[in-house]
Amino acid sequence: MASFTSSARGSRPLRAVAPCRQPMSMHSSAQVPDSGWSSQNFMLGAGMVIIQPSTHKIVVIYDTARKYWFLPRGRKDVGESLETTALREAYEESGYKATFLPLFTPVHAPSPPSDPGARRRLNTESLYTTITHWAAGRGNRSVPGEYMTFWYAGQIPPDAVHETGTGMPDEQTYTSHILTYEEAMNRLWGLERHVLDYVWTIYVYTLGIYEEVQADEAANGDGEADEAEDETAVSDPDLVFRENESISTVVSAPNGTSPRTIVDSRVTEAKSDRHRRSLN
Repeated sequence: MASFTSSARGSRPLRAVAPCRQPMSMHSSAQVPDSGWSSQNFMLGAGMVIIQPSTHKIVVIYDTARKYWFLPRGRKDVGESLETTALREAYEESGYKATFLPLFTPVHAPSPPSDPGARRRLNTESLYTTITHWAAGRGNRSVPGEYMTFWYAGQIPPDAVHETGTGMPDEQTYTSHILTYEEAMNRLWGLERHVLDYVWTIYVYTLGIYEEVQADEAANGDGEADEAEDETAVSDPDLVFRENESISTVVSAPNGTSPRTIVDSRVTEAKSDRHRRSLN
């Protein structure tokens, strides 16, 4: 059992409770011990998986100097929100002005009192969190610490314009590439492979839900669809699609082909995984 000493007179060491060592889910690692970190021992950051829905491809960055592939991410500035950090880092490092991509992301955050059904609809919440550590003496840090990065899903349009020179001086060797899911997974490494895999799973699951709603509306006809205008039930009772939050333009398929045709196996995998997780 780990313990954390304190310099405060009379205080007790902070002891960590041993967690379960089994992975929490197929997309997560095991629990970490209950911990407490002071501001000098942690950093917060944000990253983004940028998807181009019109092609179902992903923006991945390559550093020509250090010879490695990665997703855009970086540290939060003082006074900056994590959401602003994600958008800023996406633009600086990729050269694309991304926006948040609404998905049916399962979350444990409660719905606000003013909108009880918010938790069951499309949202732009963070999908994944990674934790890495740094050692004492790294850079200008005299003490060790933990770096927590919160990952979001972003999107760029079919005609997205790539800008150059958007990064910091030490980021001018970054080049952006729009790759298929398989190509991106083959190039990324470490935790970012897990980030991409989960975001892609939720993205494809969202495509599947949208197709189901379209099919139901076509089968029922306009009359019955109008009766269910406010909330349209979907196969998963925990998810609701609202017409006024339509993602038809978000998930439009290239060349008129069906998104299900492109990623049918991923839809099946995402659905089976989603139904294994309970949010109640």
